[in-house]
Amino acid sequence: MLIREDLDSYGKMTPEEMQEDIARHIQWVEELVKNGNFKGGNPLMPAGKHVRGRDRIVTDGPYIETKEGISGFYFLLAPSLEEATEIARGCPSLSTGGTVEIREVLDTGQ
Repeated sequence: MLIREDLDSYGKMTPEEMQEDIARHIQWVEELVKNGNFKGGNPLMPAGKHVRGRDRIVTDGPYIETKEGISGFYFLLAPSLEEATEIARGCPSLSTGGTVEIREVLDTGQ
């Protein structure tokens, strides 16, 4: 599950709002762990690099015109994409205008 946040509004949070947001995520993860639906996850730094195309052009990112950025990820454990989607509906980032993208990990047999 990839968490996308509005970078502009996320950057304007007060320290108290940030602590409240972190506390909501901790509480949610504790519930996921209790239910056996959490494998791992981490926040991600806002800046990064993009490598594109055959020429492997490297640029900084996210771009200035980008309003959303991936702020973190959770590795959920669920028997189906539908169940993972239902679990993801509880993500605290959704209450602050964020979005989440849920993807299944491709089973490579390893």
